[in-house]
Amino acid sequence: MALPSAALALSPAAPPDARLHRWRTGSILERMTEPTRGGAEASGDCGFAVELAFARRLADVAAELALEYFRRGVSAQRKPDGSQVTEADVAVERQLRQLIAEERPLDGVLGEELGETGSSARRWVLDPIDGTSHFIAGRPAWGTHVALELEGEIVVGVITRPVLGTSWWASRGAGAHRSGSGSEPSTRLAVSRVSELRESRVTLWNHAEDPTVQRLKGHCRWIHPELDCLLRVAEGQLDALVDRSGKPWDLAPAVVLVEEAGGRFSDRDGGRRLDLGDGRFSNGLIHAQLEQLLATS
Repeated sequence: MALPSAALALSPAAPPDARLHRWRTGSILERMTEPTRGGAEASGDCGFAVELAFARRLADVAAELALEYFRRGVSAQRKPDGSQVTEADVAVERQLRQLIAEERPLDGVLGEELGETGSSARRWVLDPIDGTSHFIAGRPAWGTHVALELEGEIVVGVITRPVLGTSWWASRGAGAHRSGSGSEPSTRLAVSRVSELRESRVTLWNHAEDPTVQRLKGHCRWIHPELDCLLRVAEGQLDALVDRSGKPWDLAPAVVLVEEAGGRFSDRDGGRRLDLGDGRFSNGLIHAQLEQLLATS
């Protein structure tokens, strides 16, 4: 998730095309709960364990390369949208694309820095360095986002914080998890159980001033936004986040993380698109109340 910044100039990445609009309520999710021929429910991970392992390997490769740049320091340029980019962002995305081309040659890729390539029902969504301003400043709150989209649904997601040695991952039907460095066992994540909006810890992320903030402050327990708000929803430390500046690569892994932790994601129209610039993540219990409040703001 890019942090607010001013604009200079940099050659833009190839813009995502109309295929972004395929994010929707996916048949993949529907099939996961369809009975098999034997009458049993579909298997727990719906066959995504191999892809999750590959996504985690991509994230590890990204962390190793990014840390090299982080330790020696980098300079930044401004993209036309005002966000910052460094040589590390581009180098990491190129490395990930190379690995995908070698091991998943038929898959498409959508990345923050290098745009979209390929046309497939399977697409990897990449943010090589999320939190670039922290990365430039030498602060630890940055990492890589990796997600796999299958037939319009995000089925695998990984988010890392390499300096802290922490990663979060999820795949459809197999839960959401967090692990630390070394031999520390992983923790299964669960969203909060707060069921009343007025008691909920809620925040809003936007690069611009947003009048909705005051409305949320009047109806919820307002929490100041920070880079890891999406992760805090999955961990149960935050009850809802309204994200009005996130791009598909910012949001994609968080969709499966939050939903596999028991929460819910929707766009501003009640659908599941990631390209509308208005995503809502919650524990699920307050989602309808939050949507009603936002509809009147």
